[in-house]
Amino acid sequence: MPSHPPYPLGMSTSPVAIITAASKGIGAACARKLAEDGYRVALMSRSEAGRAVAEEIDGAWLQGDLTNDSDIAALVDTARERWNRLDAAIINTGHLATGPLLELDDDAWRAGLDMVLLSVMRVAKRAVPLMRESGGGAIVCTSGAAARDVMDDYPISTVLRSGLTAMVRLASRQWAPDIRVNAVMPGFVETFDVPVEIIEQIPAGRAAEPAELAGLMAWLCSDAARYVTGESICMDGGLTRAVR
Repeated sequence: MPSHPPYPLGMSTSPVAIITAASKGIGAACARKLAEDGYRVALMSRSEAGRAVAEEIDGAWLQGDLTNDSDIAALVDTARERWNRLDAAIINTGHLATGPLLELDDDAWRAGLDMVLLSVMRVAKRAVPLMRESGGGAIVCTSGAAARDVMDDYPISTVLRSGLTAMVRLASRQWAPDIRVNAVMPGFVETFDVPVEIIEQIPAGRAAEPAELAGLMAWLCSDAARYVTGESICMDGGLTRAVR
């Protein structure tokens, strides 16, 4: 469990995290892992399934969307009102449109920008002040392996998550030393419908389990990773070939 300075009056003695897109997959796995590690957790999801995850871990749940600033404000306010602190934010996102470049319209690109990049700033503007009041914190973004190695069928992810890599590095410098910012770049996850031909290209021979990604993301939230910031860590079973 992370260590902290003396707690202001009324502040929870347990660390607190918020997680978005937490009804299933990576988000739900992160919620379970952080709860196991001693965090109090507030979840947000568009789907009602997030409520069951919150009940399972004795956390809080709000129905909302990363593209809606008022929903994000309500999520952070929930952490303040219930526990009066915030130590970690896992900014998990949903699916992006796929297909050849010329088949993607402006709306698909705008939706991707809203979800991948603008969502991080929406959460940060609400979360960073509360984290600083709490003595500091960590932000972990879900990115994608396409940000590391161009994937022709995933142009929006390739372009915008590459931008997220730059944003993470920039934010880590500007918000230091009390706020750490990192990203995890998954390849293919077993909760998606991964084609057999893709699985055959993965040296590990399978897609990732959400719990495996949650383990890395929880570590990045912890004091064990207190000297890790500005990094985008690829976890793709060896799929990508980029040397960097």
